Formats: sequence, structure tokens, C-alpha cells
Amino acid sequence: MKVLVYNRMAKQYRSALAERAPELTVVAGYDEALLREHIGDADVLLTFRFPTEYLAQAKRLRWIQLTSAGAEQVLAAPQLRRDVVVTNTRGIHGDVMAEYAAAVMLALRWRLPALVRDQQARRWRPALVRPLAGATLGVVGLGAIGGAIARQGASLGMRVLGVRRTPAPVDGVERVYGPDGLLEMLPECDFVVLVVPTTSETTRMIGAAELAAMKPTACLVNVARGSVVDEAALVAALREGRLGGAALDVFDEEPLPPGSPFWDLENVLVTPHISGMPVDYWQRVLDVFLDNVARWRAGQPLRNRVDPERGY
Repeated sequence: MKVLVYNRMAKQYRSALAERAPELTVVAGYDEALLREHIGDADVLLTFRFPTEYLAQAKRLRWIQLTSAGAEQVLAAPQLRRDVVVTNTRGIHGDVMAEYAAAVMLALRWRLPALVRDQQARRWRPALVRPLAGATLGVVGLGAIGGAIARQGASLGMRVLGVRRTPAPVDGVERVYGPDGLLEMLPECDFVVLVVPTTSETTRMIGAAELAAMKPTACLVNVARGSVVDEAALVAALREGRLGGAALDVFDEEPLPPGSPFWDLENVLVTPHISGMPVDYWQRVLDVFLDNVARWRAGQPLRNRVDPERGY
């Protein structure tokens, strides 16, 4: 089995695979010349993002293991053959993304951005704070990550509601709505966390109507994709005081351009797509990949196989 690793962490993957799976033939790097040279006879591609036009040369490719949960870039490639299996790493980020959600909700609730500005200005302005416990959290997308965020919210004393493609019960969630219940849930929430995959159904699912349905004191947290939110509508709601605040880790354009209004909005926390990036990320990916290598050899179903029809 020839494995082509095209990733910023190629050196680490190559070294670890040589130690833990020496029977594999591994070529690893992060430049297009390597991709162009080796994709034609690679059986497996381990990657995050890559120029998908090279898939036209991938005659032997049977399996793509993504290092991300999102698979939209690969699934949209016209060169992707139907017989190529795509797997992702959903589930390995749940704990750290739940911590991120808790951190930014606490920061917004306790007005930490304003307090930092006051410190920088040597300004003393005490104010009463409403605790996070007792607030209502709405989680849109109750997969592995959303479930972890829901449990974290419940552990903080929050009432938790959620939206799921199939509205089955979820531990720690008081009520689970189907997608058609989003507008019914939003007015209940003090915080809304978006954790949905990128699909045609989720694109711009939070627009002007959804923002208008939220409390003017509520805060939006996006750890999904920028495409899930109508950014212009969100900017308008924040500027006009129709929304209490937002914590945004993902954007339509990344890196976020210097001219984006999000940088200057005082009720917004901007983070550079870090919510799912623990320091041991590549080791977590490697564990998933090696488990799938064993499954592949045994003829067993692969873990985290992506459904092209659903998009995740």
C-alpha cells in the first residue's frame, strides 16, 4: 500500500508512520511537485486540502483520509471518482471545541473584551454580571462535536436545547428539534453555537430572519464554517444592537481580511480558526488513520466514512 501524505505536518506523519506502520510505503511532503509526481501511483492520500485537479491523474487511488472533519472541498471536485472512499476525522475535536465554546461564552458573559480594553485604558468600571449558569444554550448540529458542546454546557449549569437532522434524544439536551424547528428554538436561547457541516442545506442557514428571531441580548458562536452565516446580516444585527455579541472562529474568507468589519466590532470575539486545533492534533489524526488502515486490510467498514450524498 503506497500512502501519499500531502500536509503541513508531513515530516511528523512520515516519522510516526515509519515507526508504527513500517510495512507501508510512505511518501510525504507539502509541495505540488511531490503531489504531481506521486499521486498517479498512490493507493491512499492523507491530506487536509490539496489542488483537487490532480485527482485526474490518480488512477490507482482508492481512499482519501482527510485530516479534517469538513469534506466539502474534495466532494465538490469533478475529478473525484465514485469508487474512491473518503474518510474524515470527525469526533477527534469534540473535547477541545467544547472547551472553546465554554471559553468564549464565559468571555462574552463576563464582558472580558470590554474589561481588557478598560485595563489598556487604565479605566475602572465595575458592573454587575449575569452568571452563565441558568442561561439557555442552543446547539445547532448535534453530532460528535455538538454533543460534546451540549454536555459541556450542561456541566456549566446551562439549559441545553439543540437542532439535529434527525431529532432523536441526546444526552444533556432538554429538547431536540429537527431542522424545521430552528426558528422555534432560537428565541429561547441566550447562546447559539453553530456546529453543522457545510452542505446545501446549511449554507446561510443563519440569515436575517434567524437573527431577528434571537433575543437582542443573545450571542452567536460559530465553529462550523463561514458559509453557514449571512455575514452582512450578522454585521448589521451587531451594529444595530439587535444581537448581544458573537464569537467567530470561521469566516467566508480566511484569513479574515484586514478590512472586515468584524475586527472593529466591540461585541465580537474574532479567533483564527483554532477551535478544533489541539497541540496533539496530528497524533489524533494518525490514530484514526492507522485504525482505518487495519480496517482496510481486514475488509471492514472504515471509520468516519463520508457520505457523498449528505456531504459529511
